[in-house]
Amino acid sequence: MTAVDLAPHLREVVGRMSVPGMTWAVVSGPRQTIGIGSAGPLGRDSIFRIASVTKPIVAVLTLRLAERGLFVLDEPIDRWLPEFADRRVLRARGAALDDTVPAARPTTVRDLLQMGSGFGWDMTATATDPLAGEFERRGLVSTWKPPVVRPDRWAQLAGPLPMAHQPGEGWLYQFSFDLLAVFLERVTRRRLDLVLRDEVLAPLDMHDTGYAVPMKSVDRVPSSWFPNRRGDFVEVAPIADPRLMNVPVFRSAATGLLSTADDLAKFVRMLLRGGRGPRGPVISAASFDALRTVTLGESARAMSHEFLEPGVDWGLGVGVDNTARYPSSHPGRFGWDGGTGTSLWVDPEAGVGGVLLTRQGMGTPEPPEYLDAFWRAVHA
Repeated sequence: MTAVDLAPHLREVVGRMSVPGMTWAVVSGPRQTIGIGSAGPLGRDSIFRIASVTKPIVAVLTLRLAERGLFVLDEPIDRWLPEFADRRVLRARGAALDDTVPAARPTTVRDLLQMGSGFGWDMTATATDPLAGEFERRGLVSTWKPPVVRPDRWAQLAGPLPMAHQPGEGWLYQFSFDLLAVFLERVTRRRLDLVLRDEVLAPLDMHDTGYAVPMKSVDRVPSSWFPNRRGDFVEVAPIADPRLMNVPVFRSAATGLLSTADDLAKFVRMLLRGGRGPRGPVISAASFDALRTVTLGESARAMSHEFLEPGVDWGLGVGVDNTARYPSSHPGRFGWDGGTGTSLWVDPEAGVGGVLLTRQGMGTPEPPEYLDAFWRAVHA
């Protein structure tokens, strides 16, 4: 179904949203043609906070830098991050911070891409969980917003804390990609926003994507809304927020990018072309295959299913859908969703991909009705 064909159906969906408005892109056909549409009070030129859709983009950057020989995915990160050498691991999840055993091996770059650093949101944690509480107390937590400490300080504060599980033997969402951001800045000796611009965004002509918005474009950024405990949506970020004109002190690989449907469609088209951009490969065919291949061990995969939807596994920075979830979709469809109400997935076998951007945030890991309706329509 093309972007134009989607419009009548999605107008009905928008009418049922608590915070109306969506913009989308569909990429399909032999030439991976891009179609853009919108419904409600948002247009194709709107710039959205894309939250966790940041992860697949920075994952592609990481694979590109590995191809260039800056590091090897299976080498320890403590070569660049001595704060994370000689790690300790909790004897059991939820244990006291001093109830630890030595790490069986160093943490690797692959562990970070696979959410295996031992840091992250533990869906089984209680309100008094010691490790979660200490992460919060030290200001290390990221949500749809990045932490507010500088990357080196983040490493200094996080490095001494024990891991929730042995390296690579578990799966906890989010904070591995904050650590990945610190790692990439140490390796390149540059800010992540600049490296990402030069290595991925510019080669794909994604000129409206970044961690900040120029003054002339800040009016294009809509507000963001999230449900409170009663389920009522409240505004958490205003329209045209002037703070977005400043690059954050922590450029996270987990969250924080802003982008448009047009720009993200270019990223989707690159993925449908196996890693090739308009001027040549952004990542090699081997890296493209690695991105969407599930190699988690048994214990990590079991732990990931505490967070991921049934039938979804984790590759190197993307979710991998093992089901034919939607009409005409195929196992192996991959991508990810953002908590601010954004979504980007690609189905290489069907030759179709898409992007959905809204300002209505998600209150739980389960996808909201508008997200499911969009993808059902795309694959109809």
